[in-house]
Amino acid sequence: MQTRVMAEKGATVYCFGEFQLNPLARELSRDGEPVELAASAFDCLVYLIEHRERPVGKDELISAVWGRADVSDNLLAQTIVRLRRALGDAGTEQRCIKTVARVGYRWMLDIQVVQPAAEPAEEALLDDATPGHTVAAPPSPPALRRSMRAALAFTLLLGLVYGGWQLLSSRAAKASFQFNRSAAVVLPVDVQASDDWQWLHLGMMDMVANRLRDARVPTESSQEVLELLKENGDEADAKLSTFALVIQPRAQLSADGWHVHLNAKAKDGRTWTAESNASDVLAATRAASDLLLAQLGYGGGLSAPAPGDALEEFMQRVDATRLAGQPQLAKQLLEKAPPALREKPELAYALASIDCDEGHNDSCEQRLEALLKRLPDDQHPVLHGQILTVLGQIYLDQRRTAESEAALEQAVRMLEGVRRTHGPKDFEALATAYLVRSYVHTQLWRLEEATADLGRARVNYNLAGDLVGVAKADQATGGLALRRAQPDAAVILLQHAYDQFVSMGMRSMLPSILDALAYAQQMLLKFPDELTTTDRFWPLEEKSKDFGFIGDDMRHELAMVRAAALADNGRTAEASALFQQVLRDADAVKEPGLRAEVNKWLARLALDRGDNERAAAFAAAALTPALQEDDQRDYAEAWLLRISALQRAGKSDQAKHEIAAMLAWETQLPVKNDWTHVYVLRAQAAQAWIDGAHDHALAQFKQAMELADKLGVPEVIVSAGKSYALALLAAGQVDQAVAISGRLSSWSQTDWRAAWVEARVYQALGQNDSWQKSHDIVQQLAGDRPVPTASATFEF
Repeated sequence: MQTRVMAEKGATVYCFGEFQLNPLARELSRDGEPVELAASAFDCLVYLIEHRERPVGKDELISAVWGRADVSDNLLAQTIVRLRRALGDAGTEQRCIKTVARVGYRWMLDIQVVQPAAEPAEEALLDDATPGHTVAAPPSPPALRRSMRAALAFTLLLGLVYGGWQLLSSRAAKASFQFNRSAAVVLPVDVQASDDWQWLHLGMMDMVANRLRDARVPTESSQEVLELLKENGDEADAKLSTFALVIQPRAQLSADGWHVHLNAKAKDGRTWTAESNASDVLAATRAASDLLLAQLGYGGGLSAPAPGDALEEFMQRVDATRLAGQPQLAKQLLEKAPPALREKPELAYALASIDCDEGHNDSCEQRLEALLKRLPDDQHPVLHGQILTVLGQIYLDQRRTAESEAALEQAVRMLEGVRRTHGPKDFEALATAYLVRSYVHTQLWRLEEATADLGRARVNYNLAGDLVGVAKADQATGGLALRRAQPDAAVILLQHAYDQFVSMGMRSMLPSILDALAYAQQMLLKFPDELTTTDRFWPLEEKSKDFGFIGDDMRHELAMVRAAALADNGRTAEASALFQQVLRDADAVKEPGLRAEVNKWLARLALDRGDNERAAAFAAAALTPALQEDDQRDYAEAWLLRISALQRAGKSDQAKHEIAAMLAWETQLPVKNDWTHVYVLRAQAAQAWIDGAHDHALAQFKQAMELADKLGVPEVIVSAGKSYALALLAAGQVDQAVAISGRLSSWSQTDWRAAWVEARVYQALGQNDSWQKSHDIVQQLAGDRPVPTASATFEF
């Protein structure tokens, strides 16, 4: 039989000034006249506009446009120059495309998004060779909007990446339904059959979602949909209405076999219906899914429906049980699998995955390593790559960095080989391998490599239609900005991520985003903002319900972040008590890095109180391998705190010993960075000052200040500037101290250290009224922190 299907026309057009950009038609026009652009320049323009809410990193742009990392910054710069010239943005104005120092580029002009109404419906003929299939024609319609949910155990939904567009453009050109950076949602199935078939409630849900992904339809993961339904209760319908397409499946078993019915509804009210009858439920589900895809215009390129597959059906039952939150039942199914399936590697991988889901990493690791040994190298390459990726993450969590890197290099190599030999296949597995490898690069301070891998991950997740994966990659980009000493860029990225997750009603990733956001605000010396950010999750006893399940390690992390915000806002007594509580609660074996960070904070607070002995002891407790592995900058800061505490306690010999050890430590670092070196320079200044070589010490302080200025991070500038200015005053060089005070004046109304330098300078100049006013500001900003006396020894 033949079925008539209606096709929608139209695509998103971006308007700015006298220009119109149509990505689908690959056309740029100015006052109606076409503007010629090279393909790479056109792709850059589209990507920058689609990501106009944030700066786009150079490596990300290169990866998205050229699809590889071996493109020089010079070629990108030349492409941007040509693009600016075509847009009349030549010279230094940068009114369209702004260069963001140390980041990349950002689109600046306001954009009007136009989605043309559908043209009169065009009828297409669809051959239906399977008896019993019927398709309902959709009504005509207005435009769509987006809303998506994503989550990540380690780490922003910024929209679909244009890098995958060229592979998808031929299919998208034929597609009648445009998702416009949103996604489809498949709901749990209404199963009308005996209890033996109730696994289809979730299993068939996942089958339909996977079929849509096979056709490159962006489709939310089943796990995320179930979390959305669980977390939002009566408000779930309102959240679902923001998705591009919501699909409600129904499956009914009768004497004639299975009847599968898919009802799809777009946000604008259009509906589609696809039905199929078959004796095998998997075949009926595939056929109904394919008919729905054909209506949407995404039917090309799908594999033909296969006959009933015992392994596929069994694994769908296992996956359904896992989705239902019954891991033990899933294990029982796997352990009692039919003899013909028992030796299949997919079953062993599923058992290991359940162990990982439950946090049993040792058992998961053992199962995966055993499976890897018995899996032939020339078989199951995708499964091979997935196993290596999971092992790479486990090794990284255990601080086995070299093993993690080796596993992930092999995973990427294998999955890239699959892509080369099999074409557009298994993008998601490759994307995940890139993502996890970016974590390893970040841990080893290979920041360019990490950025490149995040760009690759983002592109491949988009090609897979996995917007959850896109969110994982984009949130990790915000974390990487912090590693790059770019807290301003990180705030933009992380705040956007938070807003996206809130708008989608998905809460599980919010705590980790708020953690990173508070840290970025701390680095920017935006202390009230930092405290407000922690107010979103504190007190945990009252607000944890807003975020779903929070594990003990995250609870301890959030408590530390809250304590830091209290300290930064002058509530140091509360902060100290909370830090001490974290120390009592955190596991010394499982959370050594967290405990070291808390000890570093306690050392800082003790030093502020003048309790030098305790400050030195806390700093010594912070100097652990775990802190060094987590972040060498924190390790260097803890060391400098110990040196300063020892010196102020009159233990110059011990201080000199620590200084020598710190300098030797830096020379052994495999990767050095300027932020760490600021602390080392201040340690060298301390050595010279203790030895009485004050001029040499001041030269070292000056060098540290210049490097801090180069970094541009307010926290580093004020910390280094305070030591330098007070050393200048101690050496009688008031004029130079005035200059440094002026450099810190931007923060003298928000940070007590900058205000203290200003007050001391006024005092040195004999400006008593100004000294008193500034001193009052210091007391206000310091809160319950004791304000040092003018004669107090400065800290290095």
